[in-house]
Amino acid sequence: QLMRAGYVLEDPDAVVRWYLAVRPGVLAYIIDLLLNFMTWLLYAGFVVFVLRMIRQQRNSLWNLMDGFQNFLKIIGLNILTGIFVALWSLLFVIPGIIAAYRYRQALYLLLDHPEMGVLECIRESKRLMRGHKAELFILDLSFIGWRILSGLTLNILAIWLNPYIVQTDVGFFQQIKAAKGIGWSPDRGGSGEFRPYDGPDHTDNTGW
Repeated sequence: QLMRAGYVLEDPDAVVRWYLAVRPGVLAYIIDLLLNFMTWLLYAGFVVFVLRMIRQQRNSLWNLMDGFQNFLKIIGLNILTGIFVALWSLLFVIPGIIAAYRYRQALYLLLDHPEMGVLECIRESKRLMRGHKAELFILDLSFIGWRILSGLTLNILAIWLNPYIVQTDVGFFQQIKAAKGIGWSPDRGGSGEFRPYDGPDHTDNTGW
């Protein structure tokens, strides 16, 4: 209507006045923020579900609620990593991408060890990803074709694709811990293989 009336050409300030008149209220912004928080928490619960599945531990749909048990740390972690990536992106796009991969394991570390602090998880993620960022980047590239195909199917394919990607990312997290000797212990059967050791008794664990 503004364009048809010629307001944009004759009075550019009309666009600003129109936006101020129709912009969402404060309540709308609060609801949107809360929905984002819930998305982060539900995603964290889904990661817990996949972690327990990969480790052949008992899991259930109720694991989706596990993120709400540590909601302050999860929300704080998402906010901090978002700020750090944004600050690195101010330098250039590539430093921002590198930073995003540097902090990629922070959420998994927090869910694996809820007793850790947010900054501690971020620092540990940087240490885990040292020398492995390119590997994860190449792994992400392998899903580009699937993502394009998912878009062509109006994201119907994403119902299958997204859980598969999360499971792959969690598997990468497990493997990178094995490579760093973190959170794993030698097989007690004598085979010499490294296997996940995430039980309540961490006496044989290699520690953090």
